[in-house]
Amino acid sequence: MRRFPRFAPFSQLALLAAISALGVTVFAAPAHAAPPAKPAAAKAAPTAAAATPATAKAPAGPDKKTKDQARKAYGEGEKAYAAGDFSAAYAGFAKANELIPSAQASYWATKSLDQGGKSDDAIKGYEALLADPNATKIGDDKLADARARLAALKAALVGEITVTTSAPGAVLLVDGAPQPGPLPTVLKLSPGPHKLTLTAEGYEAKEVDLQVQAGTQVKQSIEMLPHAPPPPPPAPVAVAEITQPPPPPEKHSKVPAYVTLGIAAGGAVVGTIFGVKALSSKSDFDSNPTTERADDTERNALIADMAFGVALTLGVTGIVLLTSSDDAEAPSKTAKLRQPPKGTFRVLPYMGRESGGAAARLTF
Repeated sequence: MRRFPRFAPFSQLALLAAISALGVTVFAAPAHAAPPAKPAAAKAAPTAAAATPATAKAPAGPDKKTKDQARKAYGEGEKAYAAGDFSAAYAGFAKANELIPSAQASYWATKSLDQGGKSDDAIKGYEALLADPNATKIGDDKLADARARLAALKAALVGEITVTTSAPGAVLLVDGAPQPGPLPTVLKLSPGPHKLTLTAEGYEAKEVDLQVQAGTQVKQSIEMLPHAPPPPPPAPVAVAEITQPPPPPEKHSKVPAYVTLGIAAGGAVVGTIFGVKALSSKSDFDSNPTTERADDTERNALIADMAFGVALTLGVTGIVLLTSSDDAEAPSKTAKLRQPPKGTFRVLPYMGRESGGAAARLTF
């Protein structure tokens, strides 16, 4: 009869520990965009050399039902991720990670959130994954991808705008909402258009339109112009009487008066000559009356009358011109009113067919 060797108690305990370790599984997944792989054992079976002492007890792993449920949920997550249904993929990976926690399931659940556009939840998932001590089990490539995606998502959330101004006590409004704190200040704004409004006492309000880019850091210096000071009141103007000086008196030339008097003297001379001739002709006519002597006497007398008339007229005119020019040279300097014109006296000669003489005219 063949007998089988009996195992020592220590060997039996080591064998049981190895079998228990093989029952604990983890889920392996593909790198980055490739669909995740089927789960594999997370822990290798310990060798006989690494077996626990005979007195130690191995921790109890999940039962078969839990493993099957986790494996099924993980597979559903794989299929949904490969089909681009990231919401269903997250549900499958999250359920598998809930049943049997593992860094692999956590990574792909977070990747599903990231691919589905849920940036806020993806940021929380990446932060939780990187804080897990077992995160190294997913591999260096997945760790580097998680760190890069976390940094990119955080940078894409807001843009940082540093606002400064030279106006003291300025108040900043962003899209109409006042911002607390004095300037300079750092604004974290979502990507897109924004309007900055600055107001300060004694300065003109200033508006600036911004186009914020995600993940950028921009310095915005806003210059404000002070209000123009009000114009000073006009100075009172003293009303003074402006008296224009009287125009200078016109200086009348005495040459016309002298010429007129000279002609008058010439006329008197001519009249005297022809008067003498008329008297001589009259004497001859009386001694021997003839028609010729009568004509001579009449002609000489007419010429003498005309000459004396011209002499008289021009003599009076020359005297008037001479005296009126003297009166015009001394006008009153203090007179402000226009004086009425003075009276004038004019003497004009006249000559008829058989007689001559002068006519006088007085105007006042």
